[in-house]
Amino acid sequence: MQEHQNLATLPPLLFGRLSRVAFGVVTLAVAVAFGSGGLGGFGFAAVVFLGLSFLVGGLTGNPGCELSSLPNLVLPSEKRVHFP
Repeated sequence: MQEHQNLATLPPLLFGRLSRVAFGVVTLAVAVAFGSGGLGGFGFAAVVFLGLSFLVGGLTGNPGCELSSLPNLVLPSEKRVHFP
């Protein structure tokens, strides 16, 4: 019988963290290049949110989905969410 390991307890890998930071920088560069005129207001906000999530997730080593990294900045450690 296999034991399941909680992904939130695994240490983040250096390659994963570096790739998240790189994707965050590229995503924010795309947002700046196209601006709100090319992406629309909602599209620009969504791309900036995604870029910041990539950056914060990579710098903090947030486990799981990078979209949970921004909410986890303000949540106490016992209430943080981690999406697989």
